[in-house]
Amino acid sequence: MSIVLITGSGRRIGRGLAIRFAEKGWDVIIHYNSSDKKADETGKLIKEIGVRTITVKADVRNQGEIQNVFTKAVEQVGIPDVLINNAGIYPLPVQLNDISDELWNDTLNINLRGEFYFSKVYAEKAKEGRIINFASLGGLEVWNHRIPYNVSKAAAIQLTKALAKELAPGFSVNCICPGTIEIPDEPPSEKIRINPDKIPMKRNGNVDDIFDAVFFFSTCSKYITGQVLCVDGGYHISR
Repeated sequence: MSIVLITGSGRRIGRGLAIRFAEKGWDVIIHYNSSDKKADETGKLIKEIGVRTITVKADVRNQGEIQNVFTKAVEQVGIPDVLINNAGIYPLPVQLNDISDELWNDTLNINLRGEFYFSKVYAEKAKEGRIINFASLGGLEVWNHRIPYNVSKAAAIQLTKALAKELAPGFSVNCICPGTIEIPDEPPSEKIRINPDKIPMKRNGNVDDIFDAVFFFSTCSKYITGQVLCVDGGYHISR
């Protein structure tokens, strides 16, 4: 039986991925930081599916807390076969002169440093495995007033390629760049929606679209590594 660890899986895309992996028969390690209630709800849903699961809390900016995630996970579930670095933030748009040190540091630390720390500790604990990083179309493009976000996600893409080279042949490391993904159980104010007419596939994405890409990288030949896959309905080629 396979094991997956998904960061930021108490809610949003991470929650959806966790449930879908469980439905495939995988044991799931749920990581969260501030979404305690949502993480517990996700854990209960997964237990009802009938696989093993554990919820573990950690600030992705703290390497010691990340070490503790793996200690608890290995004791109760086992060493993950796949690490999915999904946790991240999408700050509000801010013009250059208004970018504070706190905003800059938090965005880089959560979106980039977190992926680096989790990957580093995972590579120390496991002899082989798979790492899937989440970046964004914002790592391939420059958006208005999104400098910290654009830089953090571009760096996540480069981190993926560097890790793919560094950790071969034991690990494959790949990256997913989602477009606009709608989460049905989120308040409308949290949705960032693009007019479907601007997307070649004429709709925004959903968690199933993301899961198909994630599951592919989780199960395909490990010869496929260092790759960056956009899941956006073709939006990036129509811009």
